[in-house]
Amino acid sequence: MVAMGRFTWGLRLGLAVALLGGPAAATTTTTRPRPPRAFAPSVSPSTIANRAGCGRSTSATVSTGTTGDAKRVTFRVQVGGRTTSLYASGSGSRWSATLNGSAFGPDSGSGTVRAIASGPGGSTESGPTGITIVDCRS
Repeated sequence: MVAMGRFTWGLRLGLAVALLGGPAAATTTTTRPRPPRAFAPSVSPSTIANRAGCGRSTSATVSTGTTGDAKRVTFRVQVGGRTTSLYASGSGSRWSATLNGSAFGPDSGSGTVRAIASGPGGSTESGPTGITIVDCRS
């Protein structure tokens, strides 16, 4: 009879511990979201002028695709020792911005454009895409 009472008491204790979130319920894990990825951007046209008057476009469209939960995309453009950032518009997996050649003033030459995708899991930067800014004196 005593053994039966101990078994019943132990069963009730085990059930109470499980229901109250005791050691058996402490096996849950949390995972951090992965950062989104940005693909190397496309630039069209890939050569622009830093001022008007020479028959070349003075602006280019920069676009990229992303995977994951991208909340914001920026483009970092480096040419001739000068760096500028463009804030992209879009959502989901397609983002774009307009690059104005006059942002580089008198600087010209070859450079790179990179996309940076940011989201709940952090940020990642794409590989580079080439761009050329030509100095067009009016």
